[in-house]
Amino acid sequence: MEPVRPEVLAFAEDPGAYVPPEPGDERVVNDRFSLTFSPGEHFWSTSVCRVRFSREGVRHGVADVRGLMEERGRREAVWTLGPSSTPDDVLERFLELGLEKESDDGSAILTLTEPPVVRAGSVEVRVVATYEDHLAAVEAAIEGFGFSEHDAEDERRRAAETFEAERTGGNVARFLATLDGEPVATAHATYSAFGAYVGGVATIPAARGRGAMSAVIAAAWTDCVRHGAPALVCFGGAMSAPILERLGFRPQGSVQHLIDRP
Repeated sequence: MEPVRPEVLAFAEDPGAYVPPEPGDERVVNDRFSLTFSPGEHFWSTSVCRVRFSREGVRHGVADVRGLMEERGRREAVWTLGPSSTPDDVLERFLELGLEKESDDGSAILTLTEPPVVRAGSVEVRVVATYEDHLAAVEAAIEGFGFSEHDAEDERRRAAETFEAERTGGNVARFLATLDGEPVATAHATYSAFGAYVGGVATIPAARGRGAMSAVIAAAWTDCVRHGAPALVCFGGAMSAPILERLGFRPQGSVQHLIDRP
């Protein structure tokens, strides 16, 4: 198995810095961070990655991002800190500034550069092309992730806008998995020059363990090959990482997601 190319590893650690902004996004990029404002009210709608602060500049850098958030009326943000983030004690410094870990264990950085190992099953997957399928995918994500009522209503309210942005931008493929004709899982792939970042992978509780995630990943791989960029990257939590590794993803370290509510 060939080593993963350095540019793919960099993309896998900080995908938000490499995928093109979608319609409605605003991105602020400098040599210290990459900050993306996306439509929506969830904390993931304000995301910061590729953190490169000096030891003396951590407090000032966080203050700069908080200032940009205040200007845009944002109350929450998520920061992603990976192996390349600086300084080497940046996680501890962020915690001292009041940021909180999204989870205790963080997430594995995962890369797939060869076809996934997937057994044939009864789950069918299609790329979302209609608004009806888009709504079904949104509902699968809401149920699969267990969104709060506030976040669920925000997703539903913006569904038409999200569907149009994805169609116009042409940089996102959303997938809908069905079992016996019923929607059971979803994910989306966002493309860069180095491959696709797969996010939003969610299966409704009643369908877990029946191959829906495997089928969605297989569909995403087929689509990224069609785009001429045969590499998938994603973050895997404690539950999903072992499944993804069995499909062929390779771990490349880990990241911590920190939530800031200044």
